[in-house]
Amino acid sequence: CLTTCRRRCCCCAAAWCAFVVLQVGGPARQDAPRAVEALTNLGVPYLVSLPLVFQTTEEWLDSELGVHPVQVALQVALPELDGALEPIVFAGRDSNTGKSHSLPDRIESLAKRAINWASLRKKKNAEKKLAITVFSFPPDKGNVGTAAYLNVFGSIFRVLKNLKACGYDVGALPGNEMELIQSVLTQKEAKFNSTDLNIAYRMPVAEYTQLCEYSEALEENWGKPPGQLNSNGQELLVYGQQFGNVFIGVQPTFGYEGDPMRLLFSRSASPHHGFAAYYTFLEKIFKADAVLHFGTHGSLEFMPGKQVGMSGVCYPDSLIGSIPNLYYYAANNPSEATIAKRRSYANTISYLTPPAENAGLYKGLKELKELIASYQSMRESGRAEQICATIIETARQCNLDK
Repeated sequence: CLTTCRRRCCCCAAAWCAFVVLQVGGPARQDAPRAVEALTNLGVPYLVSLPLVFQTTEEWLDSELGVHPVQVALQVALPELDGALEPIVFAGRDSNTGKSHSLPDRIESLAKRAINWASLRKKKNAEKKLAITVFSFPPDKGNVGTAAYLNVFGSIFRVLKNLKACGYDVGALPGNEMELIQSVLTQKEAKFNSTDLNIAYRMPVAEYTQLCEYSEALEENWGKPPGQLNSNGQELLVYGQQFGNVFIGVQPTFGYEGDPMRLLFSRSASPHHGFAAYYTFLEKIFKADAVLHFGTHGSLEFMPGKQVGMSGVCYPDSLIGSIPNLYYYAANNPSEATIAKRRSYANTISYLTPPAENAGLYKGLKELKELIASYQSMRESGRAEQICATIIETARQCNLDK
């Protein structure tokens, strides 16, 4: 098992992940209780790494879908019902012989991620570094630190207090939710890329190009860094605030604000330099042990790349790197949560949507609605004129004439 292996080598990580896949029965064998028992006894993350079965390596690399849909159903979707994470392809198929062969870059990625998940158990809470990432929702026009059906900063404040109780270093914790907002945003209605956001780190271009291995690939769309987004013209800016070993950061916007879907449907699209700099900061500079994406939803999982079974040039894979990814996602949106699981390797944690009921109308408007209904049913009668006068007077009382 990886958690007890002293070598922490690539082959051990791959073998460990494959072991879990082989040993769990799950829904396909109608043996869910045994799957629960096996996974409980193992007590480790269930990584659903897989070899290509229905495709050659070249077909997979050229495919926008990624892994063949039949294999996705059998070796990704079904294990996900047991809690499986991170469908990383570790072996391909030779186009001439049909034999399997290793994919070294994918095995390296899988091994690093498996080791980082395992290290979360061994590392003391006081030493763990957590990056909490907030969004602007909706992505192209929302306020910073918002999400669907969630009080983001109120929830983060409670999480910070619970982390502190569990021994995490959260530094000088703000006294309340509003102080937390003001430490990250100078204005609670702050829009992205404005002076209302606290700058946590200024990344020189030379540091960015050295640490971000794929920065040159972004120049086709965005030119030379630092670019215009998340930048002061000379440096790349990371927005957020650090509390001890916890960093609360603001995820950059799509970049294509007028046409955010371009990222999904254009093969030549890419994240901008500011977006890449943010995740480079989390992994290489802040050195986060895990990232917690807070609420539904951000844009990492919608970056260009395959649908399932990322290659090394798919941007969700490049951006998240080797950081274990936890993601609070609304329980009423399993479809996009699945995208986050498969494309950004997220371990999703559901939160319930607020209860809703029919608010109805205020007293005057309710009376006006009833009068209009009466007029429609009695417009041919002698009372229609009287009801019409009452409707006009009631409308004035409701200030509908202003």
